[in-house]
Amino acid sequence: MTQSQEQHSLIERCLSVFTRLRPGEGRSLVIFTLYGFLLMVSYYVLKTIREALILVKFSAEVRSYAVGTIALLLLFLIPVYGVIFRHTSKITLVRWITAFFAANLVVFWLMARSGMEIGFIYFVWVGIFGVMMVAQFWAFATDSYNVKAGQRLFPFIMVGAAAGALGGSQLARLLTGTLGMSAADVLLVGAILLAATLLFGGLARNAIPENSRAVDETDESGESTDDKLENMLGGFALVARHRYLTYIALLVILLNWVNTTGETILADFVKTEAQSRASGGGATESQFISSFYGNFYFWVNLLGFVLQAFLVARIYRWIGVAGALLILPVIAAVGYGVMAFIPIFSIIQLVKILENSTDYSVMNTTRQVLYLPLDRAQKYEGKTAVDTFFWRLGDLIQAGAFYIGLNWFQLSIPQFAIVNFVLALAWIWLAWKIGQRYRSLVKSSGYNTPPVLTQAIPDVVAPPGHAFEHSLAVDTFIDRDPGDMLTLSATLASGEPLPQWLSFSPKAATFQGRVPGGIDRRHTEVKVKATDLDGSEASGNFRVVHRPEGEGA
Repeated sequence: MTQSQEQHSLIERCLSVFTRLRPGEGRSLVIFTLYGFLLMVSYYVLKTIREALILVKFSAEVRSYAVGTIALLLLFLIPVYGVIFRHTSKITLVRWITAFFAANLVVFWLMARSGMEIGFIYFVWVGIFGVMMVAQFWAFATDSYNVKAGQRLFPFIMVGAAAGALGGSQLARLLTGTLGMSAADVLLVGAILLAATLLFGGLARNAIPENSRAVDETDESGESTDDKLENMLGGFALVARHRYLTYIALLVILLNWVNTTGETILADFVKTEAQSRASGGGATESQFISSFYGNFYFWVNLLGFVLQAFLVARIYRWIGVAGALLILPVIAAVGYGVMAFIPIFSIIQLVKILENSTDYSVMNTTRQVLYLPLDRAQKYEGKTAVDTFFWRLGDLIQAGAFYIGLNWFQLSIPQFAIVNFVLALAWIWLAWKIGQRYRSLVKSSGYNTPPVLTQAIPDVVAPPGHAFEHSLAVDTFIDRDPGDMLTLSATLASGEPLPQWLSFSPKAATFQGRVPGGIDRRHTEVKVKATDLDGSEASGNFRVVHRPEGEGA
C-alpha cells in the first residue's frame, strides 16, 4: 500500500534516510540494531586482542593451524548445539548460550591473571565464539522478519553491527594503548559487554509489527512440521539434502578460504615488520602488532560502516540480492591478481581493507538475506551448520592447502595470492548460481505478487497561471506481499520526464505545479508507476486539464 510520510513516527522518518520502513517497524528495528551493535562491540574487543596474544608467542603459520583447529572442534559442537536447540525455546537458548560464553571469558581472565599461557586456546575460542554468536543472532533475526521486511531492514541492522565492530576495535585500542590495560583485563570488559546483550532478544522479537513478522511454520522448539530432525546430523543432513543450502555452504567455504589465506599473508608481513622495527629500537613486537591491528580494523570497519549505512540498501534496489552476491568475489579476483604481482606491505594492507570492509557490509548482509525465503528448520539447523562448521571448514581446507603449498611446493607466502585469484574466479560462478536460485525461491514462496492499481486516478483541472496540488488516495496502489513496500514515480504518458512546471513527491504521493500561460495543449497526460522490491510494477494515468477559468468542458 502507498503510505504518506505523516504515518511514520519521528524515529522512522529519521531512519528512512538509510532504508525504507513501514509504519510501526521503527521500534523493532532500533532494538535489533542495538542488539547487533553491542554484540559486535564485545566481539571486536575480544578479536583485536587475540592477535597480540597469539602472534607474540607463535608464528603466522601456527596461527593458520589454530584456525584449522576451530573447524575440527565445530564438527563435534554443532550437532550438540542442534540437539539442545531442538529441545529448547529460541529465546531461552539465546540467553543460555550468551551466558555460557560470558562465563568462559571470566575463566580466561582468571587464567591470564595467574600467568598461564592462553594465546592458542583463546584464539581457537574466539573463532568458535564469533561464528556461533553471530550465526545465532542472524538466525533469530531471519526467523523474526518476513522476506520483504528482512530485505529492507537487514541492511540497517547490519549498520548497527558495523558500528559495533568499529567501536569495538577502537575500544580495544583505547584500553590497551591509551589506558595501558593488559590483555587479560580487556577480557573482563568483553565479558561485561557480552552479558549486556541479554537485555535485547525478547524485546526485539516482541516489537515487530504483525505485517513484518515471519510466517510461523513450526512450533517454538524449532522442529520442522515434516521432519523432526531427531538425529544428530540434523543441520548437516539439511545442507546435504537441499541444493540451495549446499551452494551456500560451498560459497562460505570459498569465501573463508580466500579471506583466511589473505589474513595469513597479511599476518606474515605484519610480523616481519614488527620484528624489523623492534630490532631497530622502535616499539616492541607486541606494541606494534596491537597498534597495527587496532588501526587496521578501524579502517576496515569505518569503510564497512560507510558502505553499510549508505550503499547496501541501495545496491539491493539497483541490482538486487543476486547482483550484490557478485561484488565481493569480483573485488577478491582483482585484488589478489594485483597482489600476486606487487607483493608490497602497503598494497596488501589496502587490498585486505577493501576486501574485509566489503565482506563485513555487502556480503555479510547478503548472506543473511539468503535465508529469508527458507523454512524454520533450514534457517536454524541449516544456517547454524553453514555459518559455523562450513564457515570454519573453509579455514581447515585453507590450513591444509597452506601446509601443502608451503612444505610440498615451497611456495612463498606472497605466492598464495595466485591461489586466491583462481579461487575467486570459481567463487564468482557459484555466486551467480546462488543468485539465480534465490530469485526462484522468492518467486515460488508467494512473496512476489505484483502490485495492482485499485482505482482510477482522477483528473485534475488546472487553469493556466494558477497553482494546484493533486494527491493520490492512500490505496491507489496496493501490494499484498507481507512486508513489501512500493516506490512511486511519475513521467509523462509518453515516457518523457515531467515538465518543469510540474513536480511529484513520491513520499507524499502528491503532485504540485503551476500551468504556464499560453500553453498550447488542452491537457497533459501523466503516468504514475508503483514498483515493489522485486521490480514488479503497476501503473495508472491521469490528465492535468488546462481549462481556462470560466470555460466549459
